[in-house]
Amino acid sequence: MVKSSRGFTLPEIVITLSIFGVFLLILVVLTSEMRAYEKKMPVNFMAHPQVAAVLTRMRRDVLDADAANPYPEAFETYKQSAKTLIVRTFIRGGIQTVIWDFTTPGEVKRISYNVGVATEWVARGLPEDFAAKFDAVETPDRPFGVRLQALDQKGLVAVDEYFQPRAHGENAEATPVEPAPVEPPVAQ
Repeated sequence: MVKSSRGFTLPEIVITLSIFGVFLLILVVLTSEMRAYEKKMPVNFMAHPQVAAVLTRMRRDVLDADAANPYPEAFETYKQSAKTLIVRTFIRGGIQTVIWDFTTPGEVKRISYNVGVATEWVARGLPEDFAAKFDAVETPDRPFGVRLQALDQKGLVAVDEYFQPRAHGENAEATPVEPAPVEPPVAQ
């Protein structure tokens, strides 16, 4: 008996090559999008996850700023400057003063003072040349906002965020909104 060896037909080869071509096209498109995003965002948030944590915490502090005196000139040994931001924010049960200290390269300190107790949070996973620049930006009928800019190692803008406190009416009390109490589930 003679075994016959059967080859591939032309339609089988064309279909296989077209499926492989689609996968190759998807891979090329994803790679080019990742490179474009890398050029657009010089700070690698995967390598430096603390940058996102700093932005999130600062956004919350500025959003909850005291409408009457959101940014005092000085507190304790700190003075308002391009590398230090002092914010008075609302918390449950009162007002706290928060100091954002960007004076140490590659490190950010957030020190919150509440009823004489200081709590410190430090972010150390920042790029070495992460330098903050604060600008007070005026918006009509609202307290001053804060603009945070940071440069990467090449001197390009890596972070450019603008945080605006929540608007409080002229006669409105600047008190935080308490969350509604949660009822425990009823066992059946």
